[in-house]
Amino acid sequence: MKQDELLARHCEVLGCLSWLPRKIVSIHGKDNVTEFVLHELMHEKCFNFDKAAYLINNPDFDCLKGVAGVCRQERTSMPDIWQSADQFSSHMLQAPFNQKVRSVMRKSLKKDIEAQKDVLAMLANDLGFENHTFCSWNLKHDNQGFLVFEKSDKEALTSDDHLLSGLSLLSFCPVF
Repeated sequence: MKQDELLARHCEVLGCLSWLPRKIVSIHGKDNVTEFVLHELMHEKCFNFDKAAYLINNPDFDCLKGVAGVCRQERTSMPDIWQSADQFSSHMLQAPFNQKVRSVMRKSLKKDIEAQKDVLAMLANDLGFENHTFCSWNLKHDNQGFLVFEKSDKEALTSDDHLLSGLSLLSFCPVF
């Protein structure tokens, strides 16, 4: 990727991330804010994922819970999900991949990175990922967030800092 293209892509991702807090506030009170945010993060103008699954590891309650899942094949054709919040919410209730992710419930993952990789690889396989990557970040109350994802463009560079900034926004969303 040329320097100019890289800079333009960098600006595009930052633009997407900078608008997300306002969009989140616009649907305050919705139970599924996480689905909206994940849908936005996976968009072509943001991180350009084919598929993404968000899970929360809660060691205190010894559980790993699937929170939201979005995949390109099940994306809605609505031009603006934030303006059609009720319609998008209904769509996500019916989306098979989201249902499958939300049904994930298992014992908490230990702090051992290698053990986490093994369990997440198994979960990724169960969820139908073909070429997954995952990342983790700390959440409030000593919980840990995991995102399992597939990039649309396997060669595209994604800034780890930008990705972590975007995923951190999920930390502010209610979990139901």
